[in-house]
Amino acid sequence: MSTLYLCGAGNPEGVRLALRVNDARHRWHWIQLLDDDPSRHGEVHLGVHVTGAFEMLRHAGVGAEAVNLVARTTAGRLASAERIASFGVPMTGLVSADVDLVGAHVAADLIAYPNATIGPEATVGAGCVVFMGAIVGHESSVGQNCVIAANAVLNARVQVGDGVYIGSSAVVLPEIVVGAGATIGAGATVVDDVPAGATVLSPRADLVRMNRTGQPTEREVMAAPEIEAATAAVWCEVLGRERLDVDANFFDLGGTSLLALRVLTKLETILGATLSPVELFDHPTVRSLAARVSTQSAGTRSMDPGRLRAERRRQALSGT
Repeated sequence: MSTLYLCGAGNPEGVRLALRVNDARHRWHWIQLLDDDPSRHGEVHLGVHVTGAFEMLRHAGVGAEAVNLVARTTAGRLASAERIASFGVPMTGLVSADVDLVGAHVAADLIAYPNATIGPEATVGAGCVVFMGAIVGHESSVGQNCVIAANAVLNARVQVGDGVYIGSSAVVLPEIVVGAGATIGAGATVVDDVPAGATVLSPRADLVRMNRTGQPTEREVMAAPEIEAATAAVWCEVLGRERLDVDANFFDLGGTSLLALRVLTKLETILGATLSPVELFDHPTVRSLAARVSTQSAGTRSMDPGRLRAERRRQALSGT
C-alpha cells in the first residue's frame, strides 16, 4: 500500500492540505509525519502521527512518496529537500483543488495552498511553495526552492531567482527582477530590481521622542524649501536626469505609472509622506507635489537627520 511521508511536523497547514488532496484523489493509503526533532516524535496533527525522523525514509516501501513541508526559510527548505533526496524517495507535490494551473508551467513537487493563484504562462520551479492567497502573475518566472508566503503578490512578468523568500502580503511590481537568495519582508512593496542575496523590508515604524514643547527631538522637521529640493532629487533619480524644471510635468518628462509608484515609495521613505498614485496625477510637478506634502499633517513630517544631510549633499552636487 502506498504511503505519503510529510517531512516537517511544524506545518499543520501542510498536513491539512495533504488530507484534502487525498480525500479528493484517494492516492495514498497511509499518511505519516516525519521530523528530525526527537521531541516531536509521538505528536499527532489532525490525526496524522509523527512516527520518527527523516531516517525512516531509508526503509520506505515501493510506491512511497515524500513531501517537503519545511518552509520557514528557503535555506532550511533546501537542506530538507537534499536530505529527503538522499534516501531516494521520490518527491511529490500538493496542490489545492481550487488552484487553477491551466496554462501555467509548474514543477511536479509544487505545494500550492487554497486560494493561491498561478497565472497563465507563469513558470514555477522545483521545490517551491505558494501559500494561501498568494498570486504569481501571468508570464512570471519563479526559480527553484522559493517560498511565496500568504497573500504575497508577484505581478505580471516578475522574474524571481532560486531560493527567494517573499514575505506575507508583500507586493512585487510588474517586470521586477528579484535576484537569487533575496528576501522580501512582509508587507514590503518592491518597485526596483532586487540584487541577489539582498533583503527588502517594509517601511519601518520609528519611535519619535518628544521634548517638552511636543516637538520631535530625534528627527529633524523639514521646511517647505527642503521638501521641494528633496522631491526634485527623487524625481531626478527615478527619471535618470541630472536636473529638471520644478514646474515640468512628470509624465512629459518620461514618467510612467510604474515610475510614479517608485517616486511615491521613495518619498515615503525620505519624507515620511503617505501619498496615493492619484495625488501624483493631481500634482504632476515637483512644485505642486512638494506643496501637497507640505500641507499633509503639518508639523508631523520628519526626516532622519543623516538621510537629510545626505540629500542636501546630493542636491548641492546636482544643482537641484
